[in-house]
Amino acid sequence: MIIFPAIDIIGGQCVRLVRGDYATAEKVAEDPLETAKKFEAAGAEWIHMVDLDGAKAGYPVNTGIYEDIAKNTHLKVEVGGGIRTLDTVKAYLDLGISRVILGSAALKDPQLVADAVKRFGADKIVVGIDAKDEMVAAEGWLETSNVHYIDLAKAMIKAGVTTFIFTDISKDGTLSGVNTAQLKKLRDAVGDRCNIVASGGVHTMDDIIACRDLGLYGTICGKSLYQGTLDLAEAISAADSLEIRPMTTDDYDAAYAIWLACGNGLNNLDDSREGIARYLARNPNTSFVAAENGVIAGVILCGHDGRRGYIQHMSVAPAYRRRGIASRLVNRALAALRAEGIHKAALVAFKKNAGGNAFWEAQGFTLREDLNYRNLTLTEMTRIDPDYLR
Repeated sequence: MIIFPAIDIIGGQCVRLVRGDYATAEKVAEDPLETAKKFEAAGAEWIHMVDLDGAKAGYPVNTGIYEDIAKNTHLKVEVGGGIRTLDTVKAYLDLGISRVILGSAALKDPQLVADAVKRFGADKIVVGIDAKDEMVAAEGWLETSNVHYIDLAKAMIKAGVTTFIFTDISKDGTLSGVNTAQLKKLRDAVGDRCNIVASGGVHTMDDIIACRDLGLYGTICGKSLYQGTLDLAEAISAADSLEIRPMTTDDYDAAYAIWLACGNGLNNLDDSREGIARYLARNPNTSFVAAENGVIAGVILCGHDGRRGYIQHMSVAPAYRRRGIASRLVNRALAALRAEGIHKAALVAFKKNAGGNAFWEAQGFTLREDLNYRNLTLTEMTRIDPDYLR
């Protein structure tokens, strides 16, 4: 589970509200960028930011702050507040923001959400569902609708949304604990089709553990971090429910489903159940799966010939992307190769797979032109320099 430390902005200042009431705004930190850097130093990979001025105005107000953090930290930044048009979505993404949150727009302009997902991809769009007494609120929580929060989630899933942030407004900023009952209702209704992030009321480690045990994708922490009732590094450690373990033949069905979902090149011989069984028999210690709450989230099939390692498949299920799982799988496989005395590795990759190959290039691979999968030999594979494994 991902821990999202939060920074809300009013007038360029870091603030927190109580139950969304702007009159309760309290300054909680001096400088947004320095605060973000402290979160990063504690181990955070993401940061959740809300333009409270923008939420009220209906258009972005504090854009420069989010751009500054995106450019001057390694944090992945998600931003909400006042995002009402596709042009605004694009403008934020062009600034290096990792994903944007659509709240009021989801309620009032569902076509905008569908268009945003289609144009920018589901991994770039999050829908914020903020509820009072289970009914969705909008316009900076100043208006309450007659739409139930689960009904909105179901409608947004039909629009292509895969990640939601659910906030019980009565809990927000109160340090009174998360609303596990409503979160469980949402998980039971749509959790098999989307990622759910809890927001509002986080107080102590008990809330982190409760959200983790519900199998949620993430939890947003704000006032608890500023008031010291929750330690960010400890929360991140406790939230890590991902297990990386050696792959076995029992994982075949889940792995094959992920390969198909990711559009991987497959052949009936090598990638059959029998083919994978032979592969794992030859190299039992270098292939791994990442599992969370018993569900296989990613897989890496890696082996060696005694001289050189080779990565045959590495895929993360779409619902689990942008969580660092791919890098953890690769690092685990490379460490296993090194433990067996293998200090050079190769990758089965195709230049035409531009989206996936961006990941490999960031990992240190240099990709060749398109290769014929069926005729591929080790001498044709892309290699990693031995120094990469040190």
